[in-house]
Amino acid sequence: MIALLHTGAAKFPQNLLPRARQAVCSLLPAGVLKGYGSIVSRKLASHGFGASMAAMSSFPPQRYHYFLVLDFEATCDKPQIHPQLTGIIQGMVDGQPSLQQVLERVDEWMAKEGLLDPSVKSIFVTCGDWDLKVMLPGQCQYLGLPVADYFKQWINLKKAYSFAMGSWPKNGLLDMNKGLNLQHIGRPHSGIDDCKNIANIMKTLAHRGFIFKQTSKPF
Repeated sequence: MIALLHTGAAKFPQNLLPRARQAVCSLLPAGVLKGYGSIVSRKLASHGFGASMAAMSSFPPQRYHYFLVLDFEATCDKPQIHPQLTGIIQGMVDGQPSLQQVLERVDEWMAKEGLLDPSVKSIFVTCGDWDLKVMLPGQCQYLGLPVADYFKQWINLKKAYSFAMGSWPKNGLLDMNKGLNLQHIGRPHSGIDDCKNIANIMKTLAHRGFIFKQTSKPF
């Protein structure tokens, strides 16, 4: 079984609004590895899912204990889009934590969930390389912030889909959902909705026997 265990949204202060709108992380158990099932069961139970290990074992073995689904959204300055592309307005951003504070909270959350344990294998999953190859490093460089090592490797779902299905999803999530006969969830360019779609596509590919591998190149 794949279950969304955690969702968080990061909203940026006014001076960052043109550059970054929303960051969303969702934690999914990738599958049960030998000797790891009890830990996964406790995590699922603690989040109120009551998932059975039998359901989780219906997936083929994966290389990772957890997939961390992430999606950043940004507005387009040229040309400007009205209404806003992401559905986020300035009032939703004012008074919210800075990027530095958000990244500190992410690190605390990673530690709390046991994801920093060297024996636990996890990896971020994005729809494209832009989120972790361009967006986050660029924003951190602009603000003089370090980029944690766990943000430096990821799975590009577009590449994974193309390996599994033999075609490139030119229109991203819309094409992947169509190719897998899935209903698109929510609205395009909503970070939370995009994460739900990514998770649903991953679940479907995993059910078909696809084994997810890192697609990013080492920094």
